[in-house]
Amino acid sequence: MYRIAVAALVLASSGCATTGGGGGREGNATIAGVIRLPESGLRADDACGQLQVIVASPDAPTNGLGRAMVKPSRGNRCSFTVSGVPSNTNLQVGLAAGGGLKCETGATPTITPEPSTVKVNDYGTATRDFALSCGA
Repeated sequence: MYRIAVAALVLASSGCATTGGGGGREGNATIAGVIRLPESGLRADDACGQLQVIVASPDAPTNGLGRAMVKPSRGNRCSFTVSGVPSNTNLQVGLAAGGGLKCETGATPTITPEPSTVKVNDYGTATRDFALSCGA
């Protein structure tokens, strides 16, 4: 009886170890970084709450992948993490500002750099930083 239980346990654990993740939208990689806000000229109480980091396939750049979190950080910055993104595939990382985020002049802040492509290994983390600016 003991041998049957051990054999069943080995079969169950090996079956679980080889399944999952096939073609799904979730993965085990992470993208993290910092968004630098302008020292002056930005008209927003909650700028970090109005920013969205989008990690997507280059073929469908508006279909975000993973679980994104943007939160206030020290020194007039926001930090972000996008977890659960597919590994070993090309991903486009970009930043979008909500419509309520404006400069004191009424213009939309400029975001740099433009979206870029990254490839992350299994269980790896890639970093990307962004900056917002209002005027020259």
